[in-house]
Amino acid sequence: MFMQCLFSVAAGTCMVSVAVAEPPAVADPALTGWINEVISQNPEMQAAEAAVDAASGRLRAADQPLFNPELELEYENSDTTTAAGGLNQAIDWADKRGARTVVADFEQMAASAELRSIRQTLATGLLQALADWHAAAAIKQVSEQQTTLMTRFARLAERRRKAGDLGQVQLDLAHLAAAEAAFEQADASQNLILAHRAVSVLTGRDSSGWPALSVQLPDIDPQPLDIDGLLNDLPSMQVALAQMSAARASVELSVREKKPDPTFGFRIGKEDSDTLTGVTFSMPLHVRNTFSAEVDVANASLIQAERAAANVRRQARADLIATAQIYQSSRLAWNTWLASGAPRLSQRTGLLDRLWQAGELNTTDYLVQLKQALDTEVSAIEQHGRMWQAWSAWLTASGMADQWLNLAGDKT
Repeated sequence: MFMQCLFSVAAGTCMVSVAVAEPPAVADPALTGWINEVISQNPEMQAAEAAVDAASGRLRAADQPLFNPELELEYENSDTTTAAGGLNQAIDWADKRGARTVVADFEQMAASAELRSIRQTLATGLLQALADWHAAAAIKQVSEQQTTLMTRFARLAERRRKAGDLGQVQLDLAHLAAAEAAFEQADASQNLILAHRAVSVLTGRDSSGWPALSVQLPDIDPQPLDIDGLLNDLPSMQVALAQMSAARASVELSVREKKPDPTFGFRIGKEDSDTLTGVTFSMPLHVRNTFSAEVDVANASLIQAERAAANVRRQARADLIATAQIYQSSRLAWNTWLASGAPRLSQRTGLLDRLWQAGELNTTDYLVQLKQALDTEVSAIEQHGRMWQAWSAWLTASGMADQWLNLAGDKT
C-alpha cells in the first residue's frame, strides 16, 4: 500500500552508488531542468547577478586613470596684454590605481562566489521544499485511505452489532477510530497546503509540472572525505577568502594613499611681443592629516576578515562531517525499510480485515494493529522525506549542488 502511494508521487528510477572521490551522479534531467528554470527567475538570484555586474563595473572603474589633465587659460589686458595657456597633470606616483584595481578584483571574485552560494542555497532549498511537499502528498493519501478504512469498519461494526456479534464497547471503539482518522486526515490536508505554499513561494507557480523525486539516492562514505578540498571549493569559503584578500589589498591601498600625488604643469604664452614659457610643480603636504587612521581601519578590517574566514571554515568543516553522517544514517534506514518492511506492509491491512471479519481478531486488537500498520506507512514516507532533506543538506555543506543538479551559470 505504501509503495503504491509513494511511487505515485516519486519516480521509480534508482540512482547508482558512486565513490565520494568523484562528483555524485547528476540528478534526473526533469528535476535539474525545473530547478534551473525556477532559479533563473528567482528575484534573489537576479539581485545576486546584478551584484556581480556592479562588481564588474567597479573593477573597470578602478582600472581607469585617477587623474585627468587640466587645461589652464589666462588672459590679462592692462598696461600690457598677457595671454597664456597651459596643461597640468597630477601623477599617480604610488600606483594607487593598481592597488584599487586589486581590491576591486577581489571584490568581484567575492560577488561571483556569493552568486554561486546563493544559487546552491536556492537549489537545495527547492529540493527540501519539494521533498516536504511530496511527503505531505503521500501522507495525505495514507490518511484518506485510513479514513476510508475506518469509516467502512464503523459501518461493518454497526451491522455486526445489530446482528448481535459485537458489543457496544467495541462499536464505540470503531466510531472513535473513525473520528480520529477524520481528524488526522484534516491535519494531513493542512500540512499539504502548507508544504504546497512553501514550494509556491520559491517558484511563484502552482503544482503543475513539479518534478518527482527518485526513491534512491547516491551513496557517500564520510570516512575518506577530502575535507580540505571540499572546503576550499565551498562557495561560502570562497566568499570569505575573497573578502579577506580584498581586505589585505585595502591595507596596501591605504598605505599608498598616504603618499601625496605631485602635479606637473607646462605654460606658454605672450606678454605683448615677448614669449613666455614656464613649468610648475606642486605637491600636497600631508601635515595636518597624515591618513594614518585610514591605515589603522584597514588593518582592523583585515583582522576581522581573517577571523570571519576562520570561523566560516570551522563551521563548514563541522557541517560537512555531520551532514555526511546524518545522510548515511538516514539512507541506511530507508534502504533497510525497502529491503524488509515495504514488501510485507502492502498486504497487512487486507489480512487484518479478513481476520476481524472471521472473528479471529477482536476489535481492539484489530484497531491497534491497523493503526500500527498505517503509522508505519506514514513513518516510512517521512523517512524518505528525511533522506532527501539530509541529501540536500549534504549538497549544501559539500558544495556539490552545482555538479549534482547541473546548475547553470555564466557569471561565476
